[in-house]
Amino acid sequence: MQSARSLRPVMLEDWRFSHVTALGLWGLPVPWRVRDAREPLHVTSTGGRGPRRPGVVAHRARSAPDVEVTTDVGVARPEPGRLRLLVDGLPVDDPVTAWVESGSLLTVDDLVRAGDAIVGSWSEHGMARERTLDELERAVRSARGRRGVSRVREASALVRPGVESPKETELRLLLTRAGLPEPEVNVRTYDGSGRYLGKPDLRYPWCKVAVEYEGDEHRRDPWRFRTDILRRERFADAGWRTIRSTDDDLHGRRADELVARVRRCLA
Repeated sequence: MQSARSLRPVMLEDWRFSHVTALGLWGLPVPWRVRDAREPLHVTSTGGRGPRRPGVVAHRARSAPDVEVTTDVGVARPEPGRLRLLVDGLPVDDPVTAWVESGSLLTVDDLVRAGDAIVGSWSEHGMARERTLDELERAVRSARGRRGVSRVREASALVRPGVESPKETELRLLLTRAGLPEPEVNVRTYDGSGRYLGKPDLRYPWCKVAVEYEGDEHRRDPWRFRTDILRRERFADAGWRTIRSTDDDLHGRRADELVARVRRCLA
């Protein structure tokens, strides 16, 4: 963010931050290397020359994208009929556009994490949350022939609404790529009498198995720690098995053990 701010005073009217830089400015999940101040900024221009500066990758576009604007995004009008999006005073591409642009720069899993966030509800920016799968699919179709679009198309097929963290995305991909059935994501769950139990990260309702990802904040926050215990006991009382996982369970031998544990429960 700071390196983007340092470039802002010399940016021309038709320049805007794009690609992975725009994703980061929208607060969407991107690899840590993208947030490193030593990583280049991506800037797209629609008119004259693009930026020629160290640490900046210049891109050219035929025209500025037409977008709808929500109230929490600053807007400037550089020309009649065009809207310019600003995040904290910085001109940026629409998050869906930036997501498609990033196909040549990110892995499929990186794109799925960002796509899950765009159609999810946890971003602080209105334009970068609760977008629809149809919007993503239309953007992919319109980007036919663009570099990296095949990777974006593959990621688009794996994006799911309702995801509330990047680690939930990683957990879901781990299970499905191991050949397990696709779980439901963050669905409100009730017992037989209609009592609300909670909203597990992932669940298999047909065999009453829930799979939860627990980050360090679950143990550092006393209220959350106690609430997690109470919720798990309520699920157990209703006949549910809750499988808990951490970041260590998403890699290597521990990941194999987690998959095997879930497979046994489903069987």
